[in-house]
Amino acid sequence: MPLTVHREHRDQFTVITMIGELDANGLGTLGEDLDLALCKGAPRLLFDMSELNFIDSSGLRLLVSACAQATRHGGTCALCSLRPMPRTIMNVTGLGAVFDIYPTKAAALAGGPLESPASRRLP
Repeated sequence: MPLTVHREHRDQFTVITMIGELDANGLGTLGEDLDLALCKGAPRLLFDMSELNFIDSSGLRLLVSACAQATRHGGTCALCSLRPMPRTIMNVTGLGAVFDIYPTKAAALAGGPLESPASRRLP
């Protein structure tokens, strides 16, 4: 299933919802939305993964890069609503320790309790 991306501004966040599969074929689609979100000072990115079925190494690389860029510019980056397959990939690769992960989008926007706090930050 090709990747579809929706970007919206909620509170102080740019919420990027990914639908389908984040692989090499979808990088251009997501990259355009990330470029727009990252051009703001101190970007606060929230990746809503509630409708993401699959993520491969190229998709992971793009998320890590976006998070590193946001952090370097004084912003933040978090994930929410991980489905089983993306959650497994995050855990197996150790990237679950890099991102703050919220159980739902509502919890993330409200600054609610984390499902998994980042134990290490990207530079």
